[in-house]
Amino acid sequence: MHEEWLARNVAKSLKSRGLTLAQVRLGVRGGRREPSEFESDLRVQLLKAMPEQAKSIPGLDIRRVPFEHLCPGCGNEFDSPQIAASCPRCHAESLPESTDEQVDIERMERYP
Repeated sequence: MHEEWLARNVAKSLKSRGLTLAQVRLGVRGGRREPSEFESDLRVQLLKAMPEQAKSIPGLDIRRVPFEHLCPGCGNEFDSPQIAASCPRCHAESLPESTDEQVDIERMERYP
């Protein structure tokens, strides 16, 4: 399961940096699944990989970030956070560059 692998890698990366889920935001690029389904499954897998941080998982900020797409109709290349984005030039459904979700970890600065 792809989400399990991603969750283990997030846990490993946070541990190596000395960070917690409460200190980060996850940026997701690519994929072929409905974003809400993917995010739900990722949260379940994060709970399994990081049970000690269970309280932070519901409030974890997971955002879709733009990634490259190619329009097979007109050849236009463009960025969009959507999986099946419409081409801004000809409005045909595009092909995403990334077919599997990729997760970036961004440290959040919190101010009192």
